[in-house]
Amino acid sequence: MDRNIKKNIKNYVEEKIMKRKMMFLPIVAVATFMLVGYAAVDRKKPVIVSDRISIAYGEKFDTDVIDVTDNHDSRDMIQVTADTSSLNVKQLGTYQVEVNAVDQFNNQATKTIEVDVVDEVAPEFEVLGSGEGYVVEVPINGSNDVTSYIHASDNVDGDVTPFIETNKELDASVAGMQTIDLKVSDTSENEITKTFTFAVSDLEAPVISLKSGHDVVCDYGSQFNLNDYMTITDNIDETVNPVVEGTVDTSKENEVQKVKVTVQDQAGNKAESYLNVTVKDISAPVISLSQSQIKVDKGATVDLNSYLTSAIDNKDGDVKSQVKIDSLDTSSTGSKTVNYTVSDKAGNKAVVPLTVEVTFSGEQLVKTATSKLGTPYVWGATGPTSFDCSGFTQWVYRQHGISIPRTSGAQKSAGKTISLSELQVGDIVWRSGHVGIYIGGGQYIHAPTSGDVVKISNMSSGKFTCGVRYTN
Repeated sequence: MDRNIKKNIKNYVEEKIMKRKMMFLPIVAVATFMLVGYAAVDRKKPVIVSDRISIAYGEKFDTDVIDVTDNHDSRDMIQVTADTSSLNVKQLGTYQVEVNAVDQFNNQATKTIEVDVVDEVAPEFEVLGSGEGYVVEVPINGSNDVTSYIHASDNVDGDVTPFIETNKELDASVAGMQTIDLKVSDTSENEITKTFTFAVSDLEAPVISLKSGHDVVCDYGSQFNLNDYMTITDNIDETVNPVVEGTVDTSKENEVQKVKVTVQDQAGNKAESYLNVTVKDISAPVISLSQSQIKVDKGATVDLNSYLTSAIDNKDGDVKSQVKIDSLDTSSTGSKTVNYTVSDKAGNKAVVPLTVEVTFSGEQLVKTATSKLGTPYVWGATGPTSFDCSGFTQWVYRQHGISIPRTSGAQKSAGKTISLSELQVGDIVWRSGHVGIYIGGGQYIHAPTSGDVVKISNMSSGKFTCGVRYTN
């Protein structure tokens, strides 16, 4: 019922009933007649005018946006409800919603309308890092991709950064200001375009890399060198000179000495670090040998101390007299190692090896063989006062610890057969029934035959067919 009509009836009744009691019954009858008459008149239901409405993505459905009219009641007097069970405001699309409208006299209208959930909000740009507003800081020689510095997000599509378009490329290799227009759209074709200024400059401070952390040890008596404990690099400047606060006295042991290091590049970017330096005797003595490798004959006596030049320690000084030398066994051939060892008072130990090649040279055999020149030949004799040919070669080799068979044929079979062109000093020269020892220069030494003596002959007269090697 219209509010004005109700109010008028109320005022009329109060006036006639309360103030004029004599007229109570007639007035009540009139009021009743008016109410009944009016109700009989308003039998028309409201009209739901809206066929289709739109609401923004994510917003709550509001029935106030539905257009409803009535023959008597104003819009605010009409009760409007809707069944939104099928409506999902978090999903774009068109939904069927049943709307119910009731006026003051319970006249009711129902209608199914279409509700479009729409996206009308454009994406937004976000500057990453320390950039403010539309000025974006870019490190020189950094990425040329603007999405490394600016992201774009949409209320529906989420991250739309990959779809950002630019009117020109960013060049991060050139310092200075670069103005670039950025544009991005969402799937509903809502678009945003903004202009950003990219400030390309050196934003990176030098990098101080500690090799062994902040707490380090410096060798006693050494020259403190900052480069031994850290490296300093910069993205642009090839050389960045550090400023060092504090000094290190390497004569003061077991005392922590602090050093502060500050570096600044040409762009003013600064980095700082520090070292806690403790001085200790950490260096072993330095042993010097005149040679690192020598060659000696088998069975020879070697003065190993003669190869020790010096042994100096950074704190204890000359420790040559304390050097211990391994013994050397020259009774067998091969490569052997002799260690020279010394430790300082702090327990720092130094070991330097001397490689010794113990060899058996043919010259030694020849020297022994020539010592028997003129010794008579006696068949079957094996020395030392007389020899036959194979007894002579066997005796010479035996003096140097090399055991070979007694007969010439067996000597060939037991050794390594070589051609005459491969002969080396000390090899046995062989022909059927006779052997000798090659002494070089196309000559050999042998015990020839009965009535003769040990002598040197030319190879051309020996008619030898091969050589035999035992020495290596």
